[in-house]
Amino acid sequence: MTSEALKSYPIKGGEVGRARLKVLSGVLSPTTEQHLDRAGDLSGCTVVDVGCGGGDVTFSLARRVGPNGHAAGIDLDQEKIAWARADAKAQDLDHVRFDVVDVTKTWPVKDADLVYARFILTHLHAPAALLDQAMAALKPGGMILVEDIDIAGHFSFPECPAVTAYADFYIALSRRRGGDPLIGRRLGLLLEKAGFDKVETTIVQPFSRQGGAKLVAKLTTEAITEGLLAEGLASPHDIAALSRDLADFSQRPDTIVSMPRIFQAWGRKK
Repeated sequence: MTSEALKSYPIKGGEVGRARLKVLSGVLSPTTEQHLDRAGDLSGCTVVDVGCGGGDVTFSLARRVGPNGHAAGIDLDQEKIAWARADAKAQDLDHVRFDVVDVTKTWPVKDADLVYARFILTHLHAPAALLDQAMAALKPGGMILVEDIDIAGHFSFPECPAVTAYADFYIALSRRRGGDPLIGRRLGLLLEKAGFDKVETTIVQPFSRQGGAKLVAKLTTEAITEGLLAEGLASPHDIAALSRDLADFSQRPDTIVSMPRIFQAWGRKK
């Protein structure tokens, strides 16, 4: 993430953000692991997790590269990097490194075999700048794997006005802050424009009847409340009512709530 993006980042950090990230990581783990499988055997490789947050995917990559490899996580959020470093130490992962880095500027890693980025391009004013750095960091033939959202693809059953309102609020705030909450649908085009070869894309969309994906809308609403109020996009009454309606709906056993539609894309440096 960039210093500019960090200031305009629509989702609250701290413990609220950390709790949300833990739920997200649990929900997304199966589909992200399948995405990482596209890279093949990574034993002994150098890999970079861009916009790594608390490092959940970085640790998965570290297990894949093994002790003879190197996993680097980079993010501008110093608080999240501190969590990640503490977790790496607790897990005795000596081949993992976390650095506070503006991801649109020079990275401290070169000749990487793999670059991975999840839910970071959506927040950037200039996502192409990150992809340029990814290209510079990769060795010839190195692979890039990205995942990002298209929040307009949210769904619920039965149709829930609160879920629709949450998505609308998120879209409005993201755009106000200079992001693109629908960026997923153009991931493949962005990779091709950045010069990556053999680009492919697919879609995944977790959903659930209890827990997991069903909790994300309410958790994200709580995490964007500060931004919605600051931008004048919602009143405290609006947010309280929305949170209550999302909680009521998610607690019912006969309802379904999805995550945003998630595009996965991949390609290689020539």
